Amino acid sequence: MDYAYVKKEDIELSFVNGVAETEVISGALPNVKTYRGVLKAGSTLAPEVHPRVLSSYIIQDGRGFIATSQQVNEIKELSFFFASLDEAFTMTAFTDITYTKFDLTLSDYDMKLYDQTHLALPLFRKESDCLVYTQNVKKTENGTLQRTVVAGKQMIRIVMGSNHAEAGSGFFEYGHAAVAQYNICHGNCNFIMEVDGHQFPQKAGDLCYVKAGLPHGSIVPEGGHLDYVYYELYVQAEDFLKVYPEGPFPPEEKN
Repeated sequence: MDYAYVKKEDIELSFVNGVAETEVISGALPNVKTYRGVLKAGSTLAPEVHPRVLSSYIIQDGRGFIATSQQVNEIKELSFFFASLDEAFTMTAFTDITYTKFDLTLSDYDMKLYDQTHLALPLFRKESDCLVYTQNVKKTENGTLQRTVVAGKQMIRIVMGSNHAEAGSGFFEYGHAAVAQYNICHGNCNFIMEVDGHQFPQKAGDLCYVKAGLPHGSIVPEGGHLDYVYYELYVQAEDFLKVYPEGPFPPEEKN
């Protein structure tokens, strides 16, 4: 699969006790499952613990809280939660909450790296607490804002952050051969995504997947708005933190 995208209106949800969760973009990567979930106001999510599965939650709208044995984290803006491999948690909704979840099944190599170094889990972060950076800005730099949630080596093979761009701006990458990328649109998102020369619209609630190595970028038209979270994964089975495969593009074109 080179790339795929899913529209919000095409995601079917079936609720049990106010909670719905369904898989989306199935089969993009063999070790990753992607889900869209919704909690109705007043409902609680209490997932099972799977010791070899690292679950990452992108909470894209709604208000509520996540409770662990250590603390209670209030959800009041775009937020990110990395669950512990061996400890349960609950998510409770004050208003309807929408989230996107990535379940990464850890290999023996991943577990080895996890035992060596990782950010302490469970981990909760609000977007406003994340560090600002600039990379691959297209056109007007002052019309963009990029934040990093977790960077390389902090969460095994996961890299995560958020991108914002206003009309006339956007981002472009010639293709990062080391990582595949998922985008989760939120807020008032309305822009054009371009992958390897193919364009498709993206709006709030939509998702897309881009295979490692494919050039991709974004175009924000007049009256448009870009807000998405990217979830990237190093795709090389081993030594991905030391070896960075070359992409199919001439060296002078790489960012």
